[in-house]
Amino acid sequence: MRISRFQLKLTLIFLLVLLIPAITATLLTKYILTIQRAVINVDQKAEAVLQETKIIADDIIEKAKEECLSVAQVVSDNLTENDIDLSSSKKVQESIKGIVLPGHTFNIIILDYNNPITKSKVIFATSQDYESLLDSMSEKLKSNDDTSYQNTSYQDGDLVYGVVPLMKNSKQVASVIVYKRLGEGLVKNVIDLQKLLGIYALKEDVEDIIWIFVIGLIVIFAVLGILLATFLARSVTKPILDLVAGTKEIAKGNLDYRVESKGKDEIAELIESFNLMAGQLKSSRDRLMMTERVAAWRDVARQIAHEIKNLLSPIQLSMYRLKRNLGSERYIEIFEQSYANITNEVESLKNMVTEFSNFAKMPKPRLHPVSINEIVQSAMSLYNELPENIEIRSNLADNLPQVMADSDQMRQVLHNLIGNAVDAMPEGGQLTITTRLDTDNVIMEIEDTGCGMSEEVRQRIFTPYFTTKEKGTGLGMAIVAQIVGEHGGEISVQSTQGIGTKVTIKLKAGVDEKMIAEN
Repeated sequence: MRISRFQLKLTLIFLLVLLIPAITATLLTKYILTIQRAVINVDQKAEAVLQETKIIADDIIEKAKEECLSVAQVVSDNLTENDIDLSSSKKVQESIKGIVLPGHTFNIIILDYNNPITKSKVIFATSQDYESLLDSMSEKLKSNDDTSYQNTSYQDGDLVYGVVPLMKNSKQVASVIVYKRLGEGLVKNVIDLQKLLGIYALKEDVEDIIWIFVIGLIVIFAVLGILLATFLARSVTKPILDLVAGTKEIAKGNLDYRVESKGKDEIAELIESFNLMAGQLKSSRDRLMMTERVAAWRDVARQIAHEIKNLLSPIQLSMYRLKRNLGSERYIEIFEQSYANITNEVESLKNMVTEFSNFAKMPKPRLHPVSINEIVQSAMSLYNELPENIEIRSNLADNLPQVMADSDQMRQVLHNLIGNAVDAMPEGGQLTITTRLDTDNVIMEIEDTGCGMSEEVRQRIFTPYFTTKEKGTGLGMAIVAQIVGEHGGEISVQSTQGIGTKVTIKLKAGVDEKMIAEN
């Protein structure tokens, strides 16, 4: 569907009105994000410091885990090498004293390997605060297989510990666990560092999400705005386009055309005014046509009276001559002459009446799709026997669209125009018939190189009973103009005395399906 310029402008205005707050919202979002970035105040240098701090904290934790694991391994090796009886806490205590120096924060637990991890299964412990450790280890150790006890270290909150198997006769009989507390401050600082680094890492993602959200909203509202603008523009432009179509129909002469009015706004009032104007134009045209028709028939009546008077005068003179020479020796000769004159004039009167009857009873055209080129070729075929000094040519356009016309009447138009052109070239000349397409119209031109006509004659060429021929009726060009007019076409004449005349006929191109159905 074709979009009018007005509809496009209206849509762009709506879109512009929508984009102004959208751009404002975008700039405001950018400003808010800038302030947020300043509030967080974490730049790349600060992030590097945080990363280094976290690495140091992680190293402290790893070192503590390694120390626990190393001490556990030493304790296990010592107890195994000295074949210490684990059931004797005193012997175990004495063996451990030489390993863990005073002041160290390590604590040692020996668990029975063959039993679940419970408080009652503790064989030896250097401290009694191991309950929380056993609870923490229970979930981790009870689900492991036998090999998982080999040199394993863990961290749980502020606790780090190492687990090493205690072997006798190549068989694990217990587990040595060495643990220490790092202090709540260190662990809390590590957790805070992780959260802060996580926030910094998420900051860019959050900004991207916000921008995607803002842009998405702008796109959604832009699409909705365009749809709304298009709907509103159509509701405004459709009646205007209908009015434009109505004015074109009125310009073509279709004064019966009316624009459908919907609503009660100013545009509806404009449409009502347009329809009222069209009705008034139709009434004015009908009155004008009636006036012209009456005037035309008055002129026709005067012309007929004049022609009949001209024809009756020779008849009257012949009858008077017969009466005066009655009984004369030359009566027979005079009778024959008078009879011939009367017969000729009566025949002329008969022809005039026939022409007038044809003009008055001209049937309405039966319109159907026809090819103008075919009509031209058909008409030209009847003029193959023209005098040798007259040449007739055709210049027909290829792929010419069909027109809605009565082929018989259009052939009559061509016969009349070709006959007039031939009569205008008594000393010979050239007649050219051209067809072409001009936008939405098929053009037919009949051009001769005859004697031409004056401007006064050209202006009266379509007047009924006007003729420059000695024996013409003056109805030929009037019939041509009537036929072209009833086809919805236009006819014009250009002529220059001594050069020639060109008659141009314009018919609307295309096929009217509705008209075909009616005919």
